[in-house]
Amino acid sequence: MASDRNDTGLALFLTGLALGAIAGVLLAPASGAETRRKIAEKARSLREEAEEEFEEGLEHLKHDIPAKKERYAEAVREGWKAFRTTLEKDRIPSVPPGA
Repeated sequence: MASDRNDTGLALFLTGLALGAIAGVLLAPASGAETRRKIAEKARSLREEAEEEFEEGLEHLKHDIPAKKERYAEAVREGWKAFRTTLEKDRIPSVPPGA
């Protein structure tokens, strides 16, 4: 869930950044060549920022997944242990034949 919020927040941030950059470039008085150069620079900058964010996210996942995997595996082991304990407690003792 938190990852979904982070992804949405990042997407909104990058969209706002792009729209603001485009609006700033288009509204500033400059020649066509200058405007195209500015747009290209902003696009390159946005791509670099997106690549950095992607790399940071990837590194986070590389470190986060193994820790969560072990935590979940331990929870499963504990669950099975509790299940077996409950079965043992609920087992009805056998009545020996002829008793």
